[in-house]
Amino acid sequence: MTSKRFTSTETNLPSHVAAAMAPLLLASQYAQQVTSEPWEFAVEIGQLVTLGLTPNDLRWLVRSGLVTHQREVTLEGENGRHFQPEGDLTYCERSCFFLTDCGVQLAKKLYPATNVSLQVDYKPGDQQVSRNGVAKNQGLSQAAVPIWEAERRELRFDGAVVKHFKWVAVNQQAILDAFEEDGWPPRIDDPLPPNAEQDSKRRLADTIKCLNRKQRYAVIHFRGDGTGEGVIWEIVDLAE
Repeated sequence: MTSKRFTSTETNLPSHVAAAMAPLLLASQYAQQVTSEPWEFAVEIGQLVTLGLTPNDLRWLVRSGLVTHQREVTLEGENGRHFQPEGDLTYCERSCFFLTDCGVQLAKKLYPATNVSLQVDYKPGDQQVSRNGVAKNQGLSQAAVPIWEAERRELRFDGAVVKHFKWVAVNQQAILDAFEEDGWPPRIDDPLPPNAEQDSKRRLADTIKCLNRKQRYAVIHFRGDGTGEGVIWEIVDLAE
């Protein structure tokens, strides 16, 4: 049986599948902006499942030619991400996905306002990060920065709940506590206390990944500062 291939003019996706195209498009644009291998920004299956995708949704996306996937085999301490091919229709907890050229064209029709085109001028010690297409943190009004309500365990932006923690997440909440206490500057130093049994840079990177997962309103993106010792936040406008 021949698989159907989407054309760039088709946008008739189920709503939950269309929602999952947003982080996939953002990953593609991040990789392009920093001239990185696309797989360095591949989206983990866990994030897509959180957005409502089922295994059959993923199989359909693959067979439709919109996404491709591989299994991540990166070992702790390695510099960069490493992948191996896996079965076309079989996935595991380490499967990661990336848009094909056809998928990028379709995602841009779904989210025409999503164009991060990041220009990062940040250097360790700087207090300014310039961006084109992502709102600058410096000079924003108080209403334009996130609000972290620690007692309710809710991260909010523009009146909407970005992320709610059902249970305590010590490391994630420590980062949000630090941003809130400092008034949401563009960057903060790693606020996590030292732990002799954990590599601090790896722990910070893992915590940042967790902060970006399971967001109800995916408008805030956290990332490392490139040194392994700081955290940067950005506003991502997914719709006009």
